[in-house]
Amino acid sequence: MSAGRIGSYIRRIKNITNRILGPSQPIDDLDIPLPKSSIVLSTTIGEKSYTFEPDKFFNKISIPLGIYPFLCLWIGLFIILVRQQYYLPNSPQIISCTAAPWNDFPPDTCGLNGTNCLNDLTEINDKSFRCLGGCKNSKLGNSRYIGSEKINNVPLVIGGGDVDKTYRADSWVCSAALHSSIISSSLGGCINFHSLPHPEGYSNYLSSNSHSINSTAFEPHYPGAFRLSKYSSINGCLDLHYIVTGFNAFCLLLTTLLLKPRLSLSFIILLVLGYFHLILFANPPNAQSPNWETIFARLTPTLIAGYWMYKISFKRTLIGFRNLPFEIAIWQGAGFWIGIESSTIFNKLPITRLGYDSLDPAGIISLVIIIVIVVIIGCIQAWQMRKYGLLRYYLYRYIPLVPLLIILAVIPNYSFRPHHYLLALLGIPVVSLPNRISLFLQAFFLGLFLDGTGRWGWDGIIQLTGSLVGDANTGSFVPSFWSNLTTSTTLFWDPVDVVEKIHNVTSYSILIDDIQHFANYTNRSIDMTTLGLTAGIDHFVRLAFIANGTSLDITKPVTWHANSSWSQLWDVV
Repeated sequence: MSAGRIGSYIRRIKNITNRILGPSQPIDDLDIPLPKSSIVLSTTIGEKSYTFEPDKFFNKISIPLGIYPFLCLWIGLFIILVRQQYYLPNSPQIISCTAAPWNDFPPDTCGLNGTNCLNDLTEINDKSFRCLGGCKNSKLGNSRYIGSEKINNVPLVIGGGDVDKTYRADSWVCSAALHSSIISSSLGGCINFHSLPHPEGYSNYLSSNSHSINSTAFEPHYPGAFRLSKYSSINGCLDLHYIVTGFNAFCLLLTTLLLKPRLSLSFIILLVLGYFHLILFANPPNAQSPNWETIFARLTPTLIAGYWMYKISFKRTLIGFRNLPFEIAIWQGAGFWIGIESSTIFNKLPITRLGYDSLDPAGIISLVIIIVIVVIIGCIQAWQMRKYGLLRYYLYRYIPLVPLLIILAVIPNYSFRPHHYLLALLGIPVVSLPNRISLFLQAFFLGLFLDGTGRWGWDGIIQLTGSLVGDANTGSFVPSFWSNLTTSTTLFWDPVDVVEKIHNVTSYSILIDDIQHFANYTNRSIDMTTLGLTAGIDHFVRLAFIANGTSLDITKPVTWHANSSWSQLWDVV
C-alpha cells in the first residue's frame, strides 16, 4: 500500500472523528440557547381562549424578600422535628435494625453454651427499646447457617411461629418486632423485651411469614431466647422519616416557586437541606441522639465538594432556568428527592446484591432496563454536548482516568470500590448544560452524593480486601471430616498435627446445634451419644481450628439425622 493511500485513509478517519466529536472549541456560555417554558395550559370557553403559563404566573407572584424569614421558620420547625425524633424525655433507647441480644458472628463468639453472652441477654430483660422504620429492608449481607439451612439477603429472624412468638437470641430484635406485628414497617415503634431463662432457653423455633418476613425454623434446643410485647405508648416512638420528607419537600417547593432565591442560595439550600435530612432522618444514627461532633466534622468536606459542584455544573444550568421556577421545581425537585432517598427507593429493586450474588430473572430484567435508560440519556446528552463543542472537551479530560482506574483496580490486596458518591462526582461535570436532563440529573447526582457520604462516610476508591470481609469467612483453612472412619454415632476429622506446624493450630472449636459445646478440644473425634442431645430430631455439627487462641473459619454444618445417619461429609468447606 502506497504512502499516499495510507495518508488518505488517515485523513478520512480524522475527518470522521472530527464530525463525530463536533467543534474543537467550546462555544461561549452566552451563546448556548436558553430553554423555554415547556408547560402551557390552554382552554377555550365559549368564544374566549385562556392560556396559563405556570412559570410566568409564579414569576409575577414571587416574594424574594420573604426568603430569609421563611428560611428561619423552616429551620425552626426542622429543629422541633429533630427534638421530637431524638430528645423527648423518657423515650426508649433507639437500637439498630440489626441489633440482637447475642452477636451471631463468629458463630462461637458466645462461648460454651452461650455463657459469654449471658449478661447481654439478662441485662436487657424487661427493658424497652425503640426501632426506627425501614427495618424490613435490613438484610444479611453474607450467608448464615441456621442448623443446616443457609440463608442470605433476608432479615435474621429465627422462630416466632409459635403462639408466644419466641425467637432465638441471635435474631434481630427490630425485625422480630416487625414479624410479630408489634411495630410499623415505615414508622417503627417501641417494644418491651423479655428474655427467657438461660440455659433453659427454648426448643422447636417455628417458622412463619409475617409482614413479608419469612422467619427461619430451628428444631433443636438453644439456650438463649426472647419474646417481645407492645410498648404502652406511641409518644416518642414513631420514626418521623417520611413525615419530615414530606415537610421538607413541601418547603422546598414553596421556596422554589414563590420566593425565588438567588441561584447560589438555592444550591446552598439543596446541599445543606439534603445533608441534614439524610443524616438525621433518611439514615438516622443507631443511638439515642445524634453525634453532632461527627455530623459537623463531615459537613466541612461536604460544603467544599458542593462548592465545586456548583461552579462546575449547577451554575450554568440554573442560569438557563432562572426565569422558569416551575420547571426547576419539577425537574430539580424530582431528581433531588430520588437521589436523597435512593437507598430507600432502589432497595426495592431486585439488583441490590449486584456484585455480590448472581441476579434472578427479575434482577436481570431490571438491570437491562436501567442500562437501556442510561444509554439513551447518555446519547442524548452527548449529542447536546457535541453541538456546543463540549464533547471533545470532556473526552480529553475523562479518557486519562481510564488507565488510572485500571491501575487502581489491579493493586494487590486491595479492592476497587467505586462508591456511588464517587460515581456522582464523576457524573456531575457532564450534566452542566441548560437543559432538562442536566437539571434533573445534577440534582439526582447531588442527592446520590449526599446519600453515599452521609450513610457510609468518605470511603476510598480502593480499600484493603481484608477490611471488606465483614462477617464472611476469611478463606482460612478448615478441617475435613473423615467418612472412612466415621460411624453412625462417632464423627472423625483431621487431626491437629496435620496442620499445627503450618498454621499454629492447637485445638478445635466445636459447635453443636449452632452453639459452642467444646473449646480448645484436642481429640479428633466426638461421640454424639455422650452429648445428651434430644432424641428423634436432626442435630448439626460444625468445626473450626483454633490458632493463636482464635477460631478460624468454621465448616459448613454436618447433619446427624434422627436415624443416626450422616449428611455428606466431604462438602463442608
